[in-house]
Amino acid sequence: MDIRKLINDLRRYRGLTKKSCIRILANIFTTECKYDDAGWFKVNKDEYIVVSTDGITEELVSADPWRAGFYSVLVNVNDIVAKGSRPIGFTGVVASNNPETRIKITKGIKRAIDIYGLIILKMHAHPDATVDSVSGTSIGVANEILPSSTAKINEKVVIGIDINGEFGTGGWVKTFDSIQRLNKEEVLKRINAIPQIVEKNLATASRDISVPGILGSIVMLCESSRLGAVVKIEDIPKPANTNLESWLMCYPSFGFILTTNEPGRCIKIFRESGYEANVVGEITKEKQIKIEYLGEQDIFWNLEKESMFGT
Repeated sequence: MDIRKLINDLRRYRGLTKKSCIRILANIFTTECKYDDAGWFKVNKDEYIVVSTDGITEELVSADPWRAGFYSVLVNVNDIVAKGSRPIGFTGVVASNNPETRIKITKGIKRAIDIYGLIILKMHAHPDATVDSVSGTSIGVANEILPSSTAKINEKVVIGIDINGEFGTGGWVKTFDSIQRLNKEEVLKRINAIPQIVEKNLATASRDISVPGILGSIVMLCESSRLGAVVKIEDIPKPANTNLESWLMCYPSFGFILTTNEPGRCIKIFRESGYEANVVGEITKEKQIKIEYLGEQDIFWNLEKESMFGT
């Protein structure tokens, strides 16, 4: 596959294009939105409360209600972990007029709550809904916060992903599940990697790899920071014998992007925590996300001309 075809295919991915509705909604609240993974507020000198909320796509709920319930926890946990938080609690909303579907969704949530060691703070059910859905909110605590809007020019881009897993099914969503094989201790080891990096002041910006895929998530970090990046595709951690395009679109159970002047120390913590990690690029002043692949370079996204989050 040549670089232009790869770019065109990735840019058409629904997980990326669906983000274009956000700006018009964010502007109702503020025109200064940073489009971060989560929100936070300080409660005392050394502690923040970090919160994220998210909903699961209708197609995943229909295809696999249990997995949708599980992922309603996972996606929110990853959002707050990316800010340097340790998750502690969860609230959720389950909607379906089918009792069996409601039970499957809730059992998926219960499995995730148990493996992450979270407290259920509140659940709500809509038994008369006309569309099956699940959404949730995670709450965590942090000593320090690592936004996605604070990357700096010439810093290295480091990606850490747990590549020991398998692709799941669920409509168009390309999940990569590396969590079901783990016990609670192993899960906590992985999610504690980011708070360790943050508390040691080793990184300047962070974002989890989410539904827009690996490159789409890099674009979101760069847009938040109002900078660009050059990314070398071959250096992105990837399981052996995995289709590149599918991998770049996937939503891994554990996947994070950092910008840093201490790449070696960040990579060491990632690898000690169960991730494969590499330097994959560098932050640039020019507001373009360029990719290098098989000796070619091309523009994946030009932030001077278009926003990931719409107009």
